[in-house]
Amino acid sequence: MKWLKKVKISRIIFLIVLLAANTFAWFIYTSRIDGTITVHVKAWDVVFESNETEIASNVEIDISDLYPGMEDYTHSITAYNKSEVSASLSFKLLEARILDVTYVTVEGRAERGEEPDDDDLTAAQLISKLANDYPFAITFSISSALISAEDGASSYTINAEWPYENDNDALDTQWGIAAAEFKEDYPTTSSINLLIKLTITQNAS
Repeated sequence: MKWLKKVKISRIIFLIVLLAANTFAWFIYTSRIDGTITVHVKAWDVVFESNETEIASNVEIDISDLYPGMEDYTHSITAYNKSEVSASLSFKLLEARILDVTYVTVEGRAERGEEPDDDDLTAAQLISKLANDYPFAITFSISSALISAEDGASSYTINAEWPYENDNDALDTQWGIAAAEFKEDYPTTSSINLLIKLTITQNAS
């Protein structure tokens, strides 16, 4: 069995050398949550094996409560690039559920391998709707689409806010009642659910 042990040891040494020879990038997330946002995202430890490598991960965010005057919420996911070439960070909003209404974007249908419905919104259109069509606002931003090599970083941030004074009492009342009724009917279900796809692409050297 000595030969078997030698083979195993040589394989382990080979793997260590191989991993050490590659360049790395990883994603971690930081957030200010205040107990009402649940985020499902795994930290990545990724090996770039060639130029123009693309890495993607889906991030699911649940906002438990929705009401006028709610505290503003911010959640950030930071991409750190430790490789020897620059990288690009982008995102797509695949799905959004607001209370009991679910929107699947054209891009979200493509991720599912489905044909889009005639009334499906694009990711950009849904992002605009979430920012402008409700008394509350959900916004998305990236600090920089380009992440420099070796020590670069870029943050993807999601904000949710519903000011108490919104200059539209009728809309506040309508959605405030709807949000309260939803929580009464579904006490363990989040008021808002978002599914986002983050992508980092290694740029050509």
